[in-house]
Amino acid sequence: MGFKSPMDRYAIQHQLTIAGVEMNSPRNDGYTTWAIKQDLYRIKFMVDQVLSSSSTYVGEEEWLSEESKKVVFKQT
Repeated sequence: MGFKSPMDRYAIQHQLTIAGVEMNSPRNDGYTTWAIKQDLYRIKFMVDQVLSSSSTYVGEEEWLSEESKKVVFKQT
């Protein structure tokens, strides 16, 4: 039996995409969009905390560099 990840990355990405769409929708007021943004910040803080307590792995810096380049290319 193989490894089963404890989370569904695609479901999380889908929910974050939906949150981004709702947060930037002109149909929503500031109270609604601010609440969504607060939730996103809470998630970010939690992810930052979990990552800061994890080990550093061989190849991690190179992988992060490549992923950062992909983000920059998407923005241009």
